[in-house]
Amino acid sequence: MRLAHRAQGTKLVLARRIGPGDALPAGAARAEIYRGEESAARRVIEVVGPIATKASSWAALHAALDEHQIIYEAKGSGAVIVVDGIRVKASTCRAASRTRLEKRLGAFEPRSKGVGHQPSPDNQSADAVLHSLRPAPGTDPALFGLARRQEMAASSARSAYDDAYPMLNFAPLLKAAVVGPAPRAAPSARSLAMRAGQPLPRLAPIRQPSHGASVTGPLELYHAALQADLYRVVTERRSPRARGKGDEVFAQDPDLLRQLTPCPMAEIALGWKAMERAGGPGAKVHLSPISTDRHHLMLSGLAKAQVDALVASGFAPALVLDKSDGSHEVVLTTPNEGRPYEQAALAEASEDLRFSLGVARSPYGLRIDDPDHPDTAVRNADGSARRVYAQILTATGAMCQRLGQRLALWIGNFARRYGLGPASQLDRGPSSDGEEQHADAPVYWAHRADLLARWQGRWPDPSRIDALIARRLRGTGHGEEAVATLITACAPMVPRIGRHAWTGYGRRAAGHAFRGDAQDSCWAFDRASPEMWLELERAARKREEANKPKSIPVAAPAVTLPPLVRASGKAKASEKRGVRRGSGNGNEM
Repeated sequence: MRLAHRAQGTKLVLARRIGPGDALPAGAARAEIYRGEESAARRVIEVVGPIATKASSWAALHAALDEHQIIYEAKGSGAVIVVDGIRVKASTCRAASRTRLEKRLGAFEPRSKGVGHQPSPDNQSADAVLHSLRPAPGTDPALFGLARRQEMAASSARSAYDDAYPMLNFAPLLKAAVVGPAPRAAPSARSLAMRAGQPLPRLAPIRQPSHGASVTGPLELYHAALQADLYRVVTERRSPRARGKGDEVFAQDPDLLRQLTPCPMAEIALGWKAMERAGGPGAKVHLSPISTDRHHLMLSGLAKAQVDALVASGFAPALVLDKSDGSHEVVLTTPNEGRPYEQAALAEASEDLRFSLGVARSPYGLRIDDPDHPDTAVRNADGSARRVYAQILTATGAMCQRLGQRLALWIGNFARRYGLGPASQLDRGPSSDGEEQHADAPVYWAHRADLLARWQGRWPDPSRIDALIARRLRGTGHGEEAVATLITACAPMVPRIGRHAWTGYGRRAAGHAFRGDAQDSCWAFDRASPEMWLELERAARKREEANKPKSIPVAAPAVTLPPLVRASGKAKASEKRGVRRGSGNGNEM
């Protein structure tokens, strides 16, 4: 999707989400992350949405909502939903919007007065307090309870402060001088988790209702062949530009990209028609499988002879698509076993295979539509061209053993080149002559070797590895200054592009680990636990002690003290002068 981000940089339309589900508004999502409370918007989507979908009349809708103490009422030309005293726009859940319900149920009918829970202006503030009784799905209930107690204590302290000298509430500075500073606000659940070192509250996904959509047609065959967890669909369109009289040339880069957020095939089937309409005529449709237990190698633009040669050499395609222009799309599938260097081996094997076949990498995955469909497609009833998709020649879903063998060979090459485990010399730089290494340098190199041996994906930048090492060192009890000093001493010995002011580089790496965001996506690249970090450091120190040369103890010669000389004053003076000459200073011993 790198070209899509370039399109955004040139002020062109970037990929947009066209999906069947609802999403939390930004304010509600922020409240769940920081306060740990379940938002009213989540209740509207997860509770009101299914009720509005199944309701057969306005009376049935109001009756079903009364069971959950939720009220649906009109406001202007729209509607609002009252959840725990909080008013939320009904359009937050598309199935509950007034426009959609009126199309199905007729003109809006208000609920009967006196039925169920009816909020009033008098008890509105009391109802609004109830919204904090439920923790968000991504928050630990114990942490949420602690945050609620802190909030109630802070609220009581603030009320007591406001009741003292209420005539000074209009002048906060004057009241602070007379009564004292105002009590501080309660810390959020996120702040409490950071102080206690507990997992931070996370934004849990919305529970989407099951639409019961069946995957049929080509989408069913794609899923049967690929067996992926998620799929990404991208439409790409290049606008024609006039080059001369009657001639048109298409832009080099796409000026319109739209995508469905990766989701299961059942959800893609629901948004497929909307995706076709959004892409417009002449847009290319691409499909990319995403799976945790399988590797999918996609080859685009192959001729029939190349596909036959690929099969003859032992590769078993899971999916083969044929188009009217003679090009083919091929997918090879092999298990993902999570071995060290497996992602890097897949990248190398893919490049070798593409180079041998003479094909380029497709930036958006399989192109599943037929490139000649505007001319060959059957017209719809309204006269528009119907989109035609590539013909499926093979949809076996077979695992390719030959690709798995190629991956094993590349993994063996990486292991022999760099080594495996904490004892490997992976990317260890040469030691500087005449310089004494840092006392914890073996720990740095052990963490670096372990990180790179476990790395999955493209080869990382050295600065990212240093940031992960700093985070590990923080987790094993090292201070920020010690971590900065260690990285400053060891990082210059790692081959890298460019030069750095190493003191500032070490401080930035340590600061990123000690004061950075705990939810930084960089930390997800480290797949080891803190217990493994400690064991790694103990092994590194033990190995360093074993490798130190053992010195042979030498017996010290016996020292014979001269007898005391009781001589004349001249002898004593000469003895003193000799002592002064040997001492190097003008003071007597």
